[in-house]
Amino acid sequence: MRIWLKERIGNPELFTGRKEELTYFLNWIERIKREISMSTAILSRRKTGKTAIMQRLYNITFHKDAGVIPFYFEIIETDHWLGNFAEDFFLSFISQYVAFKTRNNAYLTFGRAKNLAHALEICGKEGLDFLADPIREMQGRDGDADFMWEIARNMPLNVATYTDEYIVQIIDEFQFINRHIYRDRSCKDRIANLAGSYLHTAEYKNAPMLVSGSWVGWLAGDLRRMLPGRFQPYYLESLPEDEAVEMILRYSHLESIPVAEEIVPLMARLTEGNPFYISSLFRSRYPGKDFTSEEGLLETLEFETLRDGGIIRGIWMEYAGYAMDKANSRNAKNIVLYLCKHREREVTREEMLKKLNLGISDSELERKLKIIVRADIIEQGSTNFDYRGVRDNIFDKVFRGVYQKEINGFDPKEITDEYKVLYETLKKENRQLMGEYSHYRGKFAEYLIIDKLRKHAYLSNRVFTGMIENLPDDFSFSEYKTVWSYSASPIHKRDIQIDILAVAADKDDYSLIGEVKNRKSRFSVKEAREFVKKAGELKKLENIGKSVLFVFSVNGFYKNTLAYLERHGIARSSDPRWLEAPKNIRDP
Repeated sequence: MRIWLKERIGNPELFTGRKEELTYFLNWIERIKREISMSTAILSRRKTGKTAIMQRLYNITFHKDAGVIPFYFEIIETDHWLGNFAEDFFLSFISQYVAFKTRNNAYLTFGRAKNLAHALEICGKEGLDFLADPIREMQGRDGDADFMWEIARNMPLNVATYTDEYIVQIIDEFQFINRHIYRDRSCKDRIANLAGSYLHTAEYKNAPMLVSGSWVGWLAGDLRRMLPGRFQPYYLESLPEDEAVEMILRYSHLESIPVAEEIVPLMARLTEGNPFYISSLFRSRYPGKDFTSEEGLLETLEFETLRDGGIIRGIWMEYAGYAMDKANSRNAKNIVLYLCKHREREVTREEMLKKLNLGISDSELERKLKIIVRADIIEQGSTNFDYRGVRDNIFDKVFRGVYQKEINGFDPKEITDEYKVLYETLKKENRQLMGEYSHYRGKFAEYLIIDKLRKHAYLSNRVFTGMIENLPDDFSFSEYKTVWSYSASPIHKRDIQIDILAVAADKDDYSLIGEVKNRKSRFSVKEAREFVKKAGELKKLENIGKSVLFVFSVNGFYKNTLAYLERHGIARSSDPRWLEAPKNIRDP
C-alpha cells in the first residue's frame, strides 16, 4: 500500500497490530456510503496510537479510492486567531481534495495551497472549477473570522453534498479547539465553546467526523456539554498480548536492540500492552539498557519510571502537573495516592473525607475530583459519588515516585522491590505460556530467522544456502527490500498470515515466502497444502513475481510431507543454526 500522507510514526513498518480497531473503523468508513455511520470520538491518553490509527485509516481510504474521500486535520496545541485557523483548515481541505481527485500527492506536500489565491489557481488548473466560488467567498470575507470559520467548517459537508460524494473528516486532538483558538489577532479573547459550532455539522452522515482526544476528560466533557448525542465514544485499549509481542519483536528489529526469548512475553505483560510504554523502553536514554537479561529490563523500566530523563515519567507528569496546578493543593496529591493504593476498587467521596482528614467540604472535594478526572490521572466510578485510581501499575509508580515523599515519606527502593516481585510473579505465570506449543516460541523463531535474512544471509550465501534443502540451482540470498511477517492489509478484506515475506529489491532475484514451526511435532502435508494456498493468495495480492516457498520446522517433516515439498518445489529446513546466534554459524 502506498503511503500518501506522511505518517508521524515514521517508518511505516513500526505500525503494529491494532487489527480489531482498523477492522472496526474501515467498516465504519465503508458504511458512510450507506449514510449510517455516526460521528465518532476516539478517546485515549497521549502516545497510545490514536494518531497512528487515524493516519493509517487516511492512507488506506485514500489508496482504496472506493467511494469515500478522506480529510485529515490536526489541531495544534498553539494559540491561533480564528481567521488564521479557519483559512488553514479550509486550505488543508482544498489541497487534500485536489490530491485525492488527481491522485497527485504533491498537493499533500510542497504543492499544497499556500493561500487562497494559490488555491484558486490549483483548482482552475485541475478542472475543479466548482470550488472557485467558496474560495472567492473566503477571499471576500478576509478579516471576518466568524464567517470564515462558518465557510471552512462546512466546506467538507458542502462539497460532499454538492458533488454527491462521501467524505470522512478525521480531526486529531479535537479538545484543543476550545483551548487554543481566539476571537482577536492578539490571542487574548479565547473562544471556550468553539466545539459547539459543530452541533449540526456533526450530525450529517455524508461527511461524518472521526475525532480524537489525548485529554480524555477534557474531550469527553466538551462532547457531553456542547455536542450532546452527536458523537459515539470509542475508547482505545492497550494491545492484546499477541500484538504486544509482535510490537516488541518489530521494534527490536528496527531499533537493532536484541531481546532475549524469555524477556519478550514478560516485557509485554510488564507494560500491560501499552504501545507507548513499549516504544519508550526501546527509545530510553538509560545507558545500561539491555533486554537480553531480567536486570537490564527492570533497570530500564525503573529509569523510565523514576528518573527525570524517563520518557514515560515525562508524559505522565504532563497530566499530573495540570491536575496539581488546577487543584493547587496537598489534598489533591493525597487523593490520587489514596486512589492509587486502592485502584482495584471504587472509592466514595465519603470514604476519602473520612480516611484522609482533608478538612474540606464534600462540595469542595467534588470540585477537586472533577479537575483530577479531567486531567486523566483518576477515573470517574460507576456514579458521580464514586472514583477509582488509574488501573495502570506504571502510572502508580510514577506518581508515587514524584509526590509520595512529601505526603507520607517514601523510599524509591519500594518501587524497585515491587517491580522485582511483579516480575517474579509474571515469570511463574509465563512458564505455562512458554510451553512446547507456545505461540511465543513460534514468534521468536520467526524473529531470529528474519534477523538472519535481513543482516547475514546475503553476506554468507554459501553457508545459508547450505542450511536449506530443495532450493533452485540458481538461488542466492539477496539484500532484501523488506523482510517481515506478513498480514494482509485490511484493504484486501482477507485474513492471510504469512510468517516470513522477504521481498527482493531486484526483480531478477528470488523473494522468499516462509512458514516457521518451532514445536515438538513434525510438519504435516495438511499444513503444507494450507501454506501453498496462502502463499498463492499472497503473491496475487502483493504482485510477487520470482519467488521461493520454504518451510522451517525445528523438529522436521513427515515422510509424505517431504515427498509433497519435493514434488511442488518447496524448500525446507530443520537446521538448528537458524535459531542460533550468527556468530555460531560457521561454514560446514
